[in-house]
Amino acid sequence: MKYFGYYYYTYLRIIFIINIMKIISLQVSEDLLERFEKVRKQSGFSSKSEALRDSILKFIESHEKFENLEGYRIMTISLVYPVKEPIADEISELYSKFHAIIKAVSDWRIAEKKIETVLVVGEFGFIKDLYQSIAKIKDVISSIHEIILD
Repeated sequence: MKYFGYYYYTYLRIIFIINIMKIISLQVSEDLLERFEKVRKQSGFSSKSEALRDSILKFIESHEKFENLEGYRIMTISLVYPVKEPIADEISELYSKFHAIIKAVSDWRIAEKKIETVLVVGEFGFIKDLYQSIAKIKDVISSIHEIILD
């Protein structure tokens, strides 16, 4: 009877652990799934769920990292977008609105894509506003990075 109790306890513990995980559904293209599987296997993840949990955690951490910043910062914002006049006009308007914190813009055109790196210096609240405004523009892929001077 003692062993039965132990196994029953272990069974209940496993059910409890399983029940705290939520299940989500995700639709992706076949190409994206194949690429994901390749990277997942190369990275040593034993399951899709494990790899997705890790990716979700890193996604959240990268966003939370910037949520807690404040004060004077030096940062770069990188953009990649298709060469289309409406997108370029919208970005140009943002650059004009935030001209006080934009110190330099470098841009390249490769095929039908525009690549830009923006150096921004100032209070993080303004930098965050610029970055979030850029991130909202359809078809623009963006990232932000802090430059740390020691």
